[in-house]
Amino acid sequence: MSINDDDIMSSADVARKQQAHEAGRILYNSFNSNATDSGNHQPNGLVSPGYHRPSDGLEPCHSTCGGQRRISTVRCTFCLLTLFDLILSFILWVIYTQFLNMGEISKALRTEIVEYHFDSSLFDTVILAFWRFMVLIISYAVVLSQRPWMVAITTFGTCLLLLFKIFYFKFTTHSSNDSAISYIVLLVSFVIAWVETWMLDFKVLPREKKDRERNDTFARPPNERTHLLAGSQHNLPITDQYYSPVNTPIESDSEDVPSDAFHSMPGTRGHSRSASVNLSLGGQEQEYKKQGKEALDAAWILVNDQEDWKLETSREEIGAQVFSKYLPKAGKVFLLKGYLDASAVESFEELWYHIEESPQWNPTVLEMRCLQHIDENIEVSYQLSAEAAGGMVSSRDFVTVQCWEVKENGVIISAGSGTTHPDMPEQKKYVRGDNGPGCWVYKPMSDDRCEVMWMLNTNLKGWLPQYLIDQSLSGVMIDFYKALRERLTYLRQTSVTREPSVNSAIRPMKTIA
Repeated sequence: MSINDDDIMSSADVARKQQAHEAGRILYNSFNSNATDSGNHQPNGLVSPGYHRPSDGLEPCHSTCGGQRRISTVRCTFCLLTLFDLILSFILWVIYTQFLNMGEISKALRTEIVEYHFDSSLFDTVILAFWRFMVLIISYAVVLSQRPWMVAITTFGTCLLLLFKIFYFKFTTHSSNDSAISYIVLLVSFVIAWVETWMLDFKVLPREKKDRERNDTFARPPNERTHLLAGSQHNLPITDQYYSPVNTPIESDSEDVPSDAFHSMPGTRGHSRSASVNLSLGGQEQEYKKQGKEALDAAWILVNDQEDWKLETSREEIGAQVFSKYLPKAGKVFLLKGYLDASAVESFEELWYHIEESPQWNPTVLEMRCLQHIDENIEVSYQLSAEAAGGMVSSRDFVTVQCWEVKENGVIISAGSGTTHPDMPEQKKYVRGDNGPGCWVYKPMSDDRCEVMWMLNTNLKGWLPQYLIDQSLSGVMIDFYKALRERLTYLRQTSVTREPSVNSAIRPMKTIA
């Protein structure tokens, strides 16, 4: 290349740079004028064109709207609870006075209020409710306090007064009916004070803290590092682990490296799964195989042990029964028995090869996906459960290693137990549950009917008492079983075309080496 050619190229580069600077200046000025007109200013004179906080359903503890502060929805619910406390206490006290004088309300009111005595009147429970209402409304609706101290004070004061009340109150001077209603008045005052404490400490303040963190993130001035799609980074899985694949081939940045240099998936499986191939695991696959096999063996022994199972609930209309057994190390284990109007193979395939579709028809599951496909019989999956017990048990997520095998007489068992996986660490917004050895067993009865057994062995953890969780699990199992029956019936009636089956691979007797 000649010197003249170099000079020409240098002049062209300078011209392109000047044009780029001029285009950037014009573009910035146009954005600045548009943002100024719309009032969308940023600190330090920086303006972000088109930047806005996405509407994701979250809101801060209070916001400004038309010069007035607006409190969050969950805080409004708490304020309504304090009003309910006051009204309920007053109604119960009025009922108590009617029991005292059989319709002479005026005399009862005079006795309870004007001639008040600590050892014979329950009007102080209404005064307590009014005191709680005023303190909590002023603290959390007017001042918008973010501390739980005021509700702690009202609960402590209520408990202290009720403690003295039960020792000094003359229950024996009333008839049996009067004594019963007095017990109810005192107990309701005690319980509802603790409900207010629980709601503020476990619902209102944590939810508002999460909302503030989300809003603070979106409120930061955008810069060259800001995501182009606002809020997209919040939809990514939270992980504290960053790693590089081991044994990465030299010059792996080249696109010419064949894909089989990294990993080879088993070619016998007819279904495509959105499983990640994590190269950082190395020999971890062998550990997953060992865990899966041990879970299958343990579950098979438990499900065939017919002793000490106690009936929890029975639903004759859908042919289901739920039993339970207490194990020393595992706690309470549940076993559902029922019948499905589908073959054992069809039932198994729906809950193994098509399990990622289950959130579409199963109300107890919000998300289900395969994290890693180990081999034809073993995989690691992730499950996010829906809320249970009317919302008292929040969503839990699980990471499970699963394994299936064909036993004698065509009986199919798919079992699993809890594990860990680097692609799905514990999430801050969900409580990570722990699954012990559990399984599904499919026993063929005919070409279009099978007996099914589902053993659930799980620890949901969290703050709720285990006995409350145990009571909700049997209902969850019934809902799952009912949804599965409806799903299989729908597939048979509509003749839905499914992905290629592997029936030929699982119908013969087969075990895992």
